[in-house]
Amino acid sequence: MTTRSKSFGVVDYGPAVFSAVAGTKETAFIYAVMAAGLVHAVTRSCSAGNMTECSCDASLQGGSAAEGWHWGGCSDDVKYGTWFSRRFIDNSVKNISAKGGDALLTMNQHNSEAGRQAVAKTMSTDCRCHGVSGSCAVKTCWRTLAPFERVGNFLKERYEGSIQVLDRSKRKVRRKEKEQRRVPIAKEELIFLNKSPNYCLEDRRVGVAGTRGRRCNRTSAGPDGCNLLCCGRGYNTHVVRHVERCECKFVWCCYVRCRRCESMNDMHTCK
Repeated sequence: MTTRSKSFGVVDYGPAVFSAVAGTKETAFIYAVMAAGLVHAVTRSCSAGNMTECSCDASLQGGSAAEGWHWGGCSDDVKYGTWFSRRFIDNSVKNISAKGGDALLTMNQHNSEAGRQAVAKTMSTDCRCHGVSGSCAVKTCWRTLAPFERVGNFLKERYEGSIQVLDRSKRKVRRKEKEQRRVPIAKEELIFLNKSPNYCLEDRRVGVAGTRGRRCNRTSAGPDGCNLLCCGRGYNTHVVRHVERCECKFVWCCYVRCRRCESMNDMHTCK
């Protein structure tokens, strides 16, 4: 089964995420997204003036006279958002990871930090031109957050290339593959300890719902497509009667008159 079908809508994200399936690449992604989401939301609130503790990033000063630009405007203060996220999330991570030992704690902390790094790495520099007739003789520039969708896509790429590490509680995090152990792991990479369960099949013990009976799209090549979602088992086709109001018209005065329309539609569910 491909990574894409694992990652969307198959797992029951209840307590099992932090217990029976703890240490998997899916929980790595969840921790990263939670931390990134908090950084993004707090930083946006700072720039909008909704928080008294922060505002714009005042650390960006100066510029380059030779290149004709200088820092100005309101740069998003991602450093404050990152600090807030660490303070808010890290204690919760320690409590959740306590039963899993030091290795699980290290993994969850690393992935939370990877989420924060994703927000910083997807930022961009925006500039505005100043000059006679739009000549752009001088530019004022500032740093701005990317839309969170772009942050999510960045983390999804890291999820798909996540690295399995050794379950050694008091040692430096190292790759599980012997030939790769000397290769350092970057802060923005996602890491995991345990292989994921089979998300195609129901397993209530670990909170996996499986895909049997799931509605799918026969013509889609995406994550909702029957070929992917049904894990190669095929699908059933049902004819469903659909009733709705149609051809509605406003009648003076004052009500709406509609016809009652019926249609028969195909619905596909995984075997």
